[in-house]
Amino acid sequence: MNGFVLAIFLQQSVGLSATAAGLASLPMTIIMILGSSSIGTLSGRFGARVFMTVGPIMMAIGSLLLLTVSADFNYWQQVLPGVIMFGAGLTVTVSPLTSAVLGSVPSDRSGTASAINNAVARVSSLVIVAVLAVIVGGQIDLAGFHRAAIVTAILLTAGALASWAGIRTAVEPRSRSKTTVRAEPCTASDIPVTVGVTRAGPRRV
Repeated sequence: MNGFVLAIFLQQSVGLSATAAGLASLPMTIIMILGSSSIGTLSGRFGARVFMTVGPIMMAIGSLLLLTVSADFNYWQQVLPGVIMFGAGLTVTVSPLTSAVLGSVPSDRSGTASAINNAVARVSSLVIVAVLAVIVGGQIDLAGFHRAAIVTAILLTAGALASWAGIRTAVEPRSRSKTTVRAEPCTASDIPVTVGVTRAGPRRV
């Protein structure tokens, strides 16, 4: 919710253009591009539970950092720290979430699970936009922006607690032991002998 509310707030209340408001949340995208692969690898080794707990908490902290936004607006001091923290938390959460969803179904149904996961994400975004007017009080001014940040932090904290309580399975690190083959010298006893066959000696004339 923060990305959408932030973009609208920066346009309506701060007076930034649509392009500048979009660029304000660009650090989140950059962090996700740089960190998603590494987080996905770590999630495969240690399981999704820890990441899906820590990630939402980081996003909640990022949302609360946006409460420093005031009438004397300063993007670098008031917005950027919260955007960076929110983007880091989002990076920690998304890859393990996808892995947990796909890992909970048979491999032949992974396509269906991925589609359902994407559909749920889209529907939840639409629901948030629908109830946004109730949260911000009909207008995204400074007070409404702060209310949206607080509600976002509460929902993310609840999601972190649900992840910690609900995700039980953990992926154990795969064993990387290697089989060592050692060559042994061949002895006469190792040569197979055919039983029941006698070699005839040379005949004397």
